[in-house]
Amino acid sequence: MNNVVLRNFSVRRDGLIFILALLFALVLQGAVPFISTPTLGQAVWTTGFAQSFLNHSVFSIYAHNIGAPEPAAIAFGLSGAWLSAVFMKLGLPAPDAYSAMVAIWLAIAFCAACSIARHFSVHPTLAILAALCWLTMPMIWAHSGYSMVSTGIALIPFYFLFSIKIFSWEHNGDRHTSSGLKIWLLLYPVVCIISIFMDGYSFIMFAAGASILGITMFISGDSETKKFLKAFVFPTHFAGLGIAYSLYTFYIGKVGFEGAPIDFFRGWGVDLTFLLIPTQGMHWLPDLIGWSEPRSAGHFFGDASVWMTSFSIPVILGAVWSACNTFRRQRVVIGLLLITLFGFYMSLGPSIKFNSIKPEGTKLGPLMAKEYAIAPTGSAILSKNIPGFKNMRASYRWGALGIFGAWCLVVLAMSSNNNRRIVIVASIFACLVCILNLPDLSKKLKSDSNNRSMFFSLESDFIDGLRKVVHQGERVAFLPWRNDFLVNYVASRLNIVSFNIGGDKNLEQARKYWPKTMQTFPMARVDANFSKNIVLLLARDEADAVILPYIDMLWAAHSWPYPIEFKNELAHTTSQLAKSKFVTVTNHDFYAVVRLAPNFIHLAKESKLEALYNSEQLL
Repeated sequence: MNNVVLRNFSVRRDGLIFILALLFALVLQGAVPFISTPTLGQAVWTTGFAQSFLNHSVFSIYAHNIGAPEPAAIAFGLSGAWLSAVFMKLGLPAPDAYSAMVAIWLAIAFCAACSIARHFSVHPTLAILAALCWLTMPMIWAHSGYSMVSTGIALIPFYFLFSIKIFSWEHNGDRHTSSGLKIWLLLYPVVCIISIFMDGYSFIMFAAGASILGITMFISGDSETKKFLKAFVFPTHFAGLGIAYSLYTFYIGKVGFEGAPIDFFRGWGVDLTFLLIPTQGMHWLPDLIGWSEPRSAGHFFGDASVWMTSFSIPVILGAVWSACNTFRRQRVVIGLLLITLFGFYMSLGPSIKFNSIKPEGTKLGPLMAKEYAIAPTGSAILSKNIPGFKNMRASYRWGALGIFGAWCLVVLAMSSNNNRRIVIVASIFACLVCILNLPDLSKKLKSDSNNRSMFFSLESDFIDGLRKVVHQGERVAFLPWRNDFLVNYVASRLNIVSFNIGGDKNLEQARKYWPKTMQTFPMARVDANFSKNIVLLLARDEADAVILPYIDMLWAAHSWPYPIEFKNELAHTTSQLAKSKFVTVTNHDFYAVVRLAPNFIHLAKESKLEALYNSEQLL
């Protein structure tokens, strides 16, 4: 009786610890509906697609409001955008729908991390610690501004849970035909599909890492295990990856996106000092004790995401210690060690960098030529020639795979199969990793809460005003066009049809199908024919209205309110157009709206206005 009571108490205690740890992780990530939103720009971008799906059907996976005239496939993040649409359909405001979506995927990641720990025979309470340790990694929370990159990295334990289960299944008579293994095998392709539609970076890391794990388990296995892996597991693994890739290419309508120059891979390769020393302003304890350095794009190649997310020496040290103490006890150690080494190796990019800063007095951009690096790593061969690897242009993100492998090694050392001393030391490492990874929580919670407030302000300040000057179903061009993140949400929320779209890959695809006049406008520039081409766009009945934004439609999506930036630049254009008898111009706080004069609309519909306009232009 006493044993039953103690067992029940232990279950309730672990359940409470699990809930509290998960809630803490969600607060850390900023994914708390009705309180905070992890990011603004990517939330606006993603929920723009989600709203457009809903405008058509909750089951739609193409956006019909942006990137016209062709329906737009979201270049990455469908797994997140569609779930956001479901929450919006249930009545949640866009920022809370986005937070709820992230929270769901993080909860899945947390449970998967716990399951991996339990698979390695870690005590339930320590398994919760391990899962919390994973979700404190800056490679996850510091990527929140990159939307599904963050969520995809967080889900790496979810993807690998299935790989670990099927590749490390112990052959014992007919056990391999049991229902448990069949479920893992049947669900494996589903996990691959979720992964590729969440984020391409984490999908490639999962594909590479799981293959490494499978090969090492095959080499170290006995003859029966090798037969089993060849007959069931490897076919399932490669079929799952192949099915996922085929569905993705069918969805986006192309085999893949263009690769980046090798100088991009080099610029975004991790500098070894980023692994060892955190960036100032990112982690509260290292900042407190002076173990951090200020970094900026003025001194380092790449961008801030490289040095903000890469700090990982605590988990690396833990992994080294754990590997040394568990090497002879577990077959899986070799596979995890190889995954760790491969991930960090690829994260370096084509060249080794150690405090490699831009030469003083130069005005170099983020790309890095080889003469500024210490020595080549040899990975350029992979980055240039292997499909998938060619698109991993932000090389440092491979570090997520290395961090996952290192985390797994620490978790393996926490297994109850080890002696008590090893478990205690490994658990201490896990605690230290958690503590050193943490940001200034009060500052971050305030920032995440502010993201939510800015989203609602954007709605009331900008979109409510636009609702009075455009009408549902109208074809609208925002000119001059840019990488217009904000248009995603604006057009979908107002249920208009815009040629503009946010996201460089989506923009590249949409431009191929733009009307001929729209294609004459240069990116982000007012040229000599700007006013004339606006009138032609309307006269040819290729658009119903043109909006001239006075704000940057990319950066205004990332911070609101955004300053009026282009009003003076566009003043000459609006003045010219106001003098034309063919169009009307109305000025508003954030934009000007250009339409055909009412008496010319019917001529445009009858394809007669262009000739009249051109003839008068020649007079």
